[in-house]
Amino acid sequence: MARANSWVSRTLSFAGRLQLINATLASMHVFWCSVFLLPMKVVKECNCILRNFLWGGQGRNKVNWVDVCKPQKEGGLGVKYLKMWNKALLLKQIWNLLHNQSLWSKWCLSHLVKNSNFGCLPCRGSLSWSWRQILHLRPVAKEHLVYQCGRGDMFSLWFDPWLHGESVHALYGHRVIYDAGLRPSALVNEVISEGRWHWPQNSCELMEIQGRVQDIRISNSSDCIYWDTPGQIFSTHKAWNGIRGPSCEVPWHSLVWHPTRIPKHSFCLWLAIKGAHRTKDKLRARGSSVSADCSFNYGEEETLDHIFFKCPFSHFVWTAVLAMCNLVRPTLPWSQEVAWMTQHSYGHGFPALVRKLAFVATVYNLWMERNRRCF
Repeated sequence: MARANSWVSRTLSFAGRLQLINATLASMHVFWCSVFLLPMKVVKECNCILRNFLWGGQGRNKVNWVDVCKPQKEGGLGVKYLKMWNKALLLKQIWNLLHNQSLWSKWCLSHLVKNSNFGCLPCRGSLSWSWRQILHLRPVAKEHLVYQCGRGDMFSLWFDPWLHGESVHALYGHRVIYDAGLRPSALVNEVISEGRWHWPQNSCELMEIQGRVQDIRISNSSDCIYWDTPGQIFSTHKAWNGIRGPSCEVPWHSLVWHPTRIPKHSFCLWLAIKGAHRTKDKLRARGSSVSADCSFNYGEEETLDHIFFKCPFSHFVWTAVLAMCNLVRPTLPWSQEVAWMTQHSYGHGFPALVRKLAFVATVYNLWMERNRRCF
């Protein structure tokens, strides 16, 4: 909050504010999100600070914050949604616990897990709040963890989900441990003999397990845990995309967010495509007493479609810009114009680049001219 208040956001363009959010504000909580699952009150307060900084204050949100937090390819601005980003970072701690890869994980295994199994630890008792929240994330991690059995020297026979994604205990209950006559802390290699599965045949459940494990290949390599697919290790990027529920990609993202863009021009075009510019028809619908007449003095109601490019003034400007791009064609309605420019400016060649920059610059400067005439 102190950092956001130290900047005068009103003197910055929307693109400048977005840059500060992505480069500084949204990075300040990454350390804490990697250690704790933040309380929802803190998450809401952080989102409120970022939202108010971007849009300039309370009640001025042009686009829903959930849409802002989508990746650029999905129609957003690429700001991380804090609640899901927090979970993705914490999944790294579960990955470290399962692989014993850090000093923290060694301490947890020695003092919290002890002789038990991380997958079956209860969430009740005198546990710290942060440890309890990590335990609550186990079902999320389980959906993406892939247990690949080798020689059975690492996995718990009863509690690790090495049996086609489930644990033996989850499938058959505690009775099967008693029937097998093996310790609760037994490893998978205790039912492997001479490279084959040899489960005790003391009950119908154990006989059924003997049949189910036949398609699990035994090898001389150690047991391994992967993320999503065999051979893939954990990364925060994979975890983020796995738990957030991706949306469909929008076709126009390459038109707006190409590498050679002018940031404030691209932000203006993004707002126009999202229908977020506050044209006079929207202000009238909200009860404003302002006249809804076109700002370019052509007597029609000012709407987004009118400004881009039905108005004779903007139509003349856009036709002239098209001519400079060696394009001679009629001006299309706004949504069709965006679709046409997206289709005919694909790639990184010079003609495509010129069309992108020309379209974005025209939209930006028409909107700025409209604001100068209004105010």
